[in-house]
Amino acid sequence: MGSMSMDRMGSSFDRVGMSGMEMNRGYGGYGGGGHMGGGMSDRGSASKGGCQIFVRNLSYDLTWQKLKDKFSHCGQVMFAEIKMENGRSKGCGTVRFDCPESAEKACRMMNGTKINGREVDVRIDRNA
Repeated sequence: MGSMSMDRMGSSFDRVGMSGMEMNRGYGGYGGGGHMGGGMSDRGSASKGGCQIFVRNLSYDLTWQKLKDKFSHCGQVMFAEIKMENGRSKGCGTVRFDCPESAEKACRMMNGTKINGREVDVRIDRNA
């Protein structure tokens, strides 16, 4: 009887805890999302650490396409994402480059600049 109760708790956690958390966190780039993205980028140098930047204070109407475009002059952008919650922008996002040098260049060149009228904060993403 004790083991049946443990099995039920375990399966309930797997169903709610894993799928619920991974879907929410994976989209945001935290937790399970790092593992999912890491597998896809293993084919190139983007799998090395330090290739991704975190950008704060973005305009709420900025799209991932415009974010990618704004950072493309710093290096080859592999991926750009605007963090969303309930269908609305959270005002921050991530940009992944092909190499750490491009990410560092983006931090130097873009930190403190204005994108769509807002001064952005650009840093290496330590969660990537």
